[in-house]
Amino acid sequence: MNQHAYLVGLIAPAAEYPLSSELQRREAERHQLLYLCRHLRGERGFGALLDECRAFGFSGLSVATTVARPPADGLDGLSRSAARTGTVTTVVFGTDGRAVGHDAAMEAFTSAFGRSLPGARLSRVVQVGATGAGVSVAHALAERGVEHLTLVDTDQARASALAAAVNRHAEGRPAEAGTVDALDHHLKQADGLVNAPPSGGSSDRLTRTLVESLRSDLWISDLDHRPDAASLAKAARGLGCPTLQGGSLLVHAAARTFQLVTGRGAHTAHMLGDFADLMAEPAVHS
Repeated sequence: MNQHAYLVGLIAPAAEYPLSSELQRREAERHQLLYLCRHLRGERGFGALLDECRAFGFSGLSVATTVARPPADGLDGLSRSAARTGTVTTVVFGTDGRAVGHDAAMEAFTSAFGRSLPGARLSRVVQVGATGAGVSVAHALAERGVEHLTLVDTDQARASALAAAVNRHAEGRPAEAGTVDALDHHLKQADGLVNAPPSGGSSDRLTRTLVESLRSDLWISDLDHRPDAASLAKAARGLGCPTLQGGSLLVHAAARTFQLVTGRGAHTAHMLGDFADLMAEPAVHS
């Protein structure tokens, strides 16, 4: 018998919860499903949270990339992507109560990149940011065949640790840690730029360097979907750079979570339309 009702917990900052939950709820409506999202603060330990969600009959959990990564110990299994990145952004509860972790962010970036930047050159890529979604994206880029991936972070140790983690799983050991001081030099040689700022955002200095280093032949992926952080994406569009918008990654991640929880294919094009509608200025709806 097919399931038609789902209860999903979202572990996310209060500002992000409404957008992510509404994207999934609207997609569920198109499938004529009852899809209830509940905001989970995550103050309890992750193991205790899993036990509570099992007891209350949750179908799954979605963990924002801007919150601390949950440990894998309390889970009964990991997907290939989660095992590779060490990041869990979606948990699916099976009918037997088993909890399996997935890295929906890695899978979402792969889908969004193929959709928005088909045929993008991957000889040399610079990624700014080595935490949050940046961890998943760095592994996704290596899996797509980037020949040389330079990781830059305000914390050099974080960039080095992520480069080492990527190289453990990638042929040719493509990743290396770069420095903030050499960012302009790295970008002059790059085919593409990924901006993966942590939850606090990039520093003004970094943002200025990125904007000043843009070229029309440089493809850009800016993972920050917030309107107040659009200066890089806006400058890239002004130069005619091929661009993957941050909202696209968020939508593809929500779509992947919906697919994992329900087993149904998501209408990603419709969800992108939902995102545009939700992010529109209030005057648009007046």
